Amino acid sequence: MKTSKFIYQYGLLTGLVNVIYGVMQFMLGTHYENDVVSQVVGAAILIGGIVLGQLAFRKENNGIVSFKQCLRIGVGIGLVTAIISVIYYFVLTNIVEPDFYMKALEIGYATAVEDNPEFASQMTQQQFIEASQPFSWIAYPAIIMVSLFFSLMFSLCTGILIKRSE
Repeated sequence: MKTSKFIYQYGLLTGLVNVIYGVMQFMLGTHYENDVVSQVVGAAILIGGIVLGQLAFRKENNGIVSFKQCLRIGVGIGLVTAIISVIYYFVLTNIVEPDFYMKALEIGYATAVEDNPEFASQMTQQQFIEASQPFSWIAYPAIIMVSLFFSLMFSLCTGILIKRSE
């Protein structure tokens, strides 16, 4: 049985839930915060999508799924979710809120000064923004790489628990 049906189906579902959570954060004005709660919810969404996809495959495959299939499904779901997340992030930062990067850099500078007051004497906010702006494109590959890494880690763990042989 092919895993691609489950990768696309559950990857799209997980990506959609992720985007809904992102829109909810935007509506509440918390989309700049990278707090523990946001990270835990994001991880729970990804883990939930991976587990549901692996279990659905096992159910359709007469209760049998190999560790390798669990990994393929989990990382595939993570990739589809990451692509959807990158599209959402692009729309958010370029269309919905074009000054997103500027605000994020201002918040980043304020946080750096708060954590290390000497930082303000080393670099002004404008210098910080000018030095950081050329690297804003890194967010796109970073979203994909981080999502794939965590998908692999989660799939390794869930694959051990979910795999079943004849």
